Amino acid sequence: MPWTEPFVGRAAELAVLAGALDAARDGRPSVVLVEGEPGIGKTTLLRRFVDDVPGPGAADAVTVVRAAADEAEVALPFGVVDQLVADLPPGTSRSAPSPSADPLAVGAELLATLGALEGDAPVLLVVDDAQWVDDPSAGALAFAVRRLRRDRVLVVLGVRDPDGGPGTRWWDRGFGPVAPQRVVLGGLGADEIGALAADSVGPLTPAAAERLREHTDGHPLHVAALLRELPHATLLDTSTPLPAPRSLTTLVLVTVAGLAEAARELVLAAAVLGDRCPLAHAVALAAPADPVAALDEAVRAGLLVEITGGTRHDVAFTHQLVRAAVHGDLPPARRHELHSAAAELVGGTAATAHRVAAAVGPDEKLATELTTLGREDVDARRWRAAADHLLAAADLSATPDARAARLIAGVDAMLAGGDLRRALRSEPDVRALPPGPARSRVVGRLEAATGRFRDAHVSLADALDGAGDDVAGRAAAAAHLSLLSFVEGDVDAAAELSRQALDRVPPPEDEPTARFVRIVAEVVRGGDDEVDALLAKGGSPEVAGLRGVVALWRQDAAAAAEVLTGVVRDGAADMSMQGRILLLAHLAEAQYRTGDWNGSAANGALAVSLARDAGVLVGAGLTNALTSYVASGRGEWELATARVEAAEGATRTLPWWGGQAYAATARAVLAQARGDAAGMLAALAPLTGADDTVARPVVRAVIVPWRTLLAEGQLGTGDLDAAAATLDDLDTRLTGPPGWTALEAARLRAELAELRSGPAAAREPYEHAMELAGRIAAEPVRARVEAGFGRALVAAGERRPGVDLLRTAHDRLTRLGAAPFAERADELLRAAGLHPPAAGGALALTPQELAVARLVAEGRTNSEVGASLFVTGRTVAFHLSNIYAKLGISSRRQLAAHL
Repeated sequence: MPWTEPFVGRAAELAVLAGALDAARDGRPSVVLVEGEPGIGKTTLLRRFVDDVPGPGAADAVTVVRAAADEAEVALPFGVVDQLVADLPPGTSRSAPSPSADPLAVGAELLATLGALEGDAPVLLVVDDAQWVDDPSAGALAFAVRRLRRDRVLVVLGVRDPDGGPGTRWWDRGFGPVAPQRVVLGGLGADEIGALAADSVGPLTPAAAERLREHTDGHPLHVAALLRELPHATLLDTSTPLPAPRSLTTLVLVTVAGLAEAARELVLAAAVLGDRCPLAHAVALAAPADPVAALDEAVRAGLLVEITGGTRHDVAFTHQLVRAAVHGDLPPARRHELHSAAAELVGGTAATAHRVAAAVGPDEKLATELTTLGREDVDARRWRAAADHLLAAADLSATPDARAARLIAGVDAMLAGGDLRRALRSEPDVRALPPGPARSRVVGRLEAATGRFRDAHVSLADALDGAGDDVAGRAAAAAHLSLLSFVEGDVDAAAELSRQALDRVPPPEDEPTARFVRIVAEVVRGGDDEVDALLAKGGSPEVAGLRGVVALWRQDAAAAAEVLTGVVRDGAADMSMQGRILLLAHLAEAQYRTGDWNGSAANGALAVSLARDAGVLVGAGLTNALTSYVASGRGEWELATARVEAAEGATRTLPWWGGQAYAATARAVLAQARGDAAGMLAALAPLTGADDTVARPVVRAVIVPWRTLLAEGQLGTGDLDAAAATLDDLDTRLTGPPGWTALEAARLRAELAELRSGPAAAREPYEHAMELAGRIAAEPVRARVEAGFGRALVAAGERRPGVDLLRTAHDRLTRLGAAPFAERADELLRAAGLHPPAAGGALALTPQELAVARLVAEGRTNSEVGASLFVTGRTVAFHLSNIYAKLGISSRRQLAAHL
């Protein structure tokens, strides 16, 4: 009997999988987790299910794409995605991702591929041993699956349980709206064991089958071992106890020893190459005289199986335990020989694991070679590959100093690549190194990234002070200490440290940090000339994006929206995912300010989704805060509250003043929409209270627009003197051309005059506000100016012009979808004896439909829209059909005209 997991029964489990596939056929994507302990039959169940689905040419054909993760390749970036790409149907135009690629960008490409495939047939994507999926592949898979909506896709993951400890259950992070079903495999029942025996050694009585089930707990591999080892008569004789089976390892090794030399060498070569490998590699490593005969014997012995599909022809062990037994029995010299040969054979990134596995003790020559590869990876910004090479070099180093330098360089590469999770796993090793400036710098970065700011400041200051003549080291330490100083609220120190870093020319991976801090610190300090000079240098999408963000901070929301829209449209694909997230979030704010609330809602939803998938901390808090504004303004209370709470939660994880300011502002905007003036003041209390670490930099900064909210709250609670003082203070800070904040301040001064001296006294300040509103693209504030002025005119006895303004404000607010504010305009119109008009139009569309409608109206194809919104073309088509039905139109031309 072969060492494969035997297949009998499992009818209920197959029925669940078949039902999920039927749902996928109907455009309801599904995820099924097949869970169980090693050897319980997960792989066999998946193979049977795949074998049973209709193949190419059938009327109900299914496109199957498969991969099997391997413990030996868990550090191989995109190893599983590479397998999926290789298993795609012939003619599919996709190439394997670069090891340094952004997992979310790779996930977007995978999503596009699934969208293209499902146009011909439903797609079944199977990943076995998902607990060993490499982190980049896991990120890409999760990103793609979370964005399946009306897609004909079924994803099945084979998962070991227990799964190897915390941190490996990447699937537990969730798949968004696609809730996974769980299929938990247990042992075989007595009837199934009887069927298995009848197919292999002969029938068993029900009593004998039940005894075997009790003896093995129904574990398929144990059952198979006893069926193979014991005579049929012994199995039938229930009067004597069954002997315990010899260990699986022993039985496997006995089988291997019984093979002919060529087959045995092929099995040993395959064991060195992993649970699954290209057949060509195994043959090249073993060099059998007759490869076909050797493979045939290994397969008949139940040790290997052939796997064909797409462009690959692989061999795999029938079970990981079989491969572990073979590999574990290799003598050190033989293991060294085979792994050394395998490293030369496979080449590239995959060779790293073989080089390390071949080493016996320190190997400075190999460590030097790996260090060179790691430095080349750093120069090419292949951060994951660099970390792999440098950490492997550290383990093989012959001296403590060499090991320390390589370990630090490896963790630096992880941090440069944004792999904080992996870097934190190395923190104990870094801390165990002898003290030194490089160690202090890396420890300080790890502490800063996890909110341990006080410790981080000490560590980074030690790194700067101890760098001595190491110019690059001093520049890197200064760059990261400047960022920490800014986060801590010491803006002057941040500006000076970032200047020092740039003057000393920091390493390429640290230069963007120094430049970003320099620009933001000077914005806060009011150094406009310095900011403009820095922004004039370079034409990268990152610099262009910063120009848009700075325009927003300078109150020019229209210019910001134009610049950021262009960068998101034309340059975002070349940016890091974190950079793209921050651009989308600030674009959402710019569109909120100008009045493009549909665009803001769409870009905000995308930014929040990407921030969640990227696992960013600073970006998550800021993004949720900025994208809550439109939800609050439209009275979408559940969504707005969730985003505000997410922003507040991020400040507890990473308590920096900017995050707290954005979260407080978001809470105040929510209270503003609810008409809760006292709530506005309570929300802003952290920015004006006794906590100097927050209040000091916030009071100085103008990048977070909280002062007008404070003045509005003070007016709403009757504290007119405090409101006047707040507006006076704001006037001294608004030094550039007037923007939306100046318009808000003008509106509030008019309201202050009305509250102090009556509606007649408010005419002149309201007229000034109206004049500003005609020059500034700020529709939400303009509508509130019109509503306030209209109310004052009606109260002063000028009913006709007052009512006209109220109607204009109501129409403007209705177009925005600003339901809470439109309701207040309704009340003012009713008080004037009028009936407000009913709302309608595009507001019936969901945020997802609005996003699709806008891009389709620009003339983009379904696939182009899907690529922009990270959904499939099929999902776009589904939304588009709903849009047409809701708006009563039937063509893209009509949609463009409607919008």
